[in-house]
This record gives sequence, C-alpha cells and structure tokens, in this order.
Amino acid sequence: MGQQETITHSRKGKHLNRDERLQMEGLLNAKRAPSEIAALLGRDVRTIEREIKRGTVERIHTDLSRSAVYSADRGQDVHDLNATAKGPQLKLGAHYKASEFIQQQIVEERCSPEVVAHRMDEQKHGCSVCAKTLYSYIDQGLIDGVSNESLWEKRKRRKRRRKTVVRRPKKHPARRKSIEKRPEEAEDRSVFGHWEIDLVVGGKDAAKPVLMTLTERKTRKILIRKLADKTQQSVLNALAGIERSMGAGAFRMIFKSITADNGSEFLDVEAMEKSALSRKQRTQLFYAHAYASWERGSNENGNRMIRRFIAKGRDISTFSRERIRQIEEWINRYPRKILQFQTAEERYITELAA
Repeated sequence: MGQQETITHSRKGKHLNRDERLQMEGLLNAKRAPSEIAALLGRDVRTIEREIKRGTVERIHTDLSRSAVYSADRGQDVHDLNATAKGPQLKLGAHYKASEFIQQQIVEERCSPEVVAHRMDEQKHGCSVCAKTLYSYIDQGLIDGVSNESLWEKRKRRKRRRKTVVRRPKKHPARRKSIEKRPEEAEDRSVFGHWEIDLVVGGKDAAKPVLMTLTERKTRKILIRKLADKTQQSVLNALAGIERSMGAGAFRMIFKSITADNGSEFLDVEAMEKSALSRKQRTQLFYAHAYASWERGSNENGNRMIRRFIAKGRDISTFSRERIRQIEEWINRYPRKILQFQTAEERYITELAA
C-alpha cells in the first residue's frame, strides 16, 4: 500500500503539525530520504533532520531484534512538552546554531553547562542563557542530543550509603609532618606554590602503570605523569624528572610544599623532600589525615576530570604519554567557575610572572 504524497505549501517559520509528522513517518518507512521529504512538505531539510532525531524511538520486533525508527507520536509528544516548558517562549527559541553549539560543547567537548553559558555570553551566539536555565532545559529534554547522561558530573553521581568510620587517633612519626602543621598560606590558598599529590590507578594490579597527579592549590594547575607502577621509586623518579626539567632553583620556588595521603608510595619523606640535583631540601612534605580525602580537595577534583577520559578500571598502559599530555592540557585549559572562568594555565602563568 503506497504512501500518499502531498506537496504542501511552504510553512516556513511555523512548527511541524501532527499531519506532517504522520506523513514523515510514512515516507521514512518507505525509505525516502530527508531531502525528498523536505521537498514534499515544503520544509528545510534541517527541520526534517532535527525532527527525525527528536522523534526517533527504539522498536522491538517479534524476533526480539531492535531498530531505531521515527515515531510521529513521539515527535508530537516532545513538541508538546517543549511548548509547555516555554513560558512565553524558550530563550533558545529559533536559535538553532546556539542549540547546536550547546550540544557540541557538552557532548563532544565535555563542558559543563556553567562553562557553556559563559562561552555563549563571550562568543555572542545571538542569545544569552544562564547555567540554571540550561540545566532546566536539559532536565526536560529540550535540547536535541543532550540529556543528564551527557553531563559528566551528573551521570557519575551516585547515592552513597553512609558508612560509620571509627577513627583511632594515630600520630604521625616524628619525621612525617601532619597537615595541621602546614603553613596558613597553603591552607587559605593565598600564596602560590603549595601542591597536592595523588596516584590515579586503572585496575587493581599494582604492578601496572598508574598516573601521578600534582595539583597546585591556588591556580588548580595539574601535572600528570605516567608511572610504570605504584611504588615509591616510581614516584621519586617522576619528581626527579620534573625537577630536572625545571631546574633545582625553580622547583624550590614553585613547589614550596606538597600534601600527600598516607599511601606507602609517599612515605619516604627524606627522599621526596631531598633534591635530585643537590643535597638541598627541595620542598616540604605534609600528610593529610586518614579517611579525609577532602583535605586534598583540589587534587581529588582534578582526578575526577581525568576520569572523563580514563574511566575506572581502564588499563592505563593503553594510554600513550602523548595522550596523557593531551588530557593534562585539556584540564589546564578548561575554564573553571571557581577561577571566574579563567583557566588554570592562565592563573599559573600569571603567578610565575608575578
């Protein structure tokens, strides 16, 4: 039974109606191309393509196989929902380029709605949308191709069961300095040069490669180094490599202190504090309390950004050093709300020039 083809006069600037959506469904079932459908309905081909994307659903066949098909009912339902969410009119309105920019920034560039809103305001995309509005649109499914699953922080957030942790007072050995003795300038981030260190692991095998991360507390600049394994010697080798690349004097100026957790890989205080190029002390090492990862919050946040590219359980040996460098660069060039949408790299360069 053939699909009746009706050439419709152009309705440019008006929404597709239910009859047009039903015609689209029949034409798509007949394997007609979007360009043909656009010509038959007197519409722009992009309008048809967006509608197909909006109204596509997964159909389960009798043999339990699945396929993606366009549903006129689904397309109409999404349209009706959008209409109820408009108020007088959606701020994005007919700004299709702005919608496409939002999709590209969130899905492809892994940016947060805060950063997208800031970039839209900077780049003048014809409309200004605040982050709160973007979150609302995403919650309601009003931006094609973007959902809460597209938002990294939201999709990774899980309800955690509260665990009761019994802390036994444990004094740091004399040669290990507690975070409580760290200078006030490091605590309040008023002075540049105080860092936090951690390891990011892939699987459970300690013999496999890991990432060592160093995050500067004031600027949030992050350094990422791929280590052969999770050992003290690998950590010392990586620190020595950073010191050699900077020079002993510059390292002492830039790394005034480093705060670590109580992992065995960081427990050789003397070796970590001693310069690899001279007998002088190159930095001061402080240790956070057990079960208190928030005391190294900048480092933890930086590690979460790495997880956008390297999921938990992924074998880090499969990531080249060049790829690790690219991830480091992306994080350091990412506008941060806490830095008034400057990047860590910009703040870091400013501090070095001061």
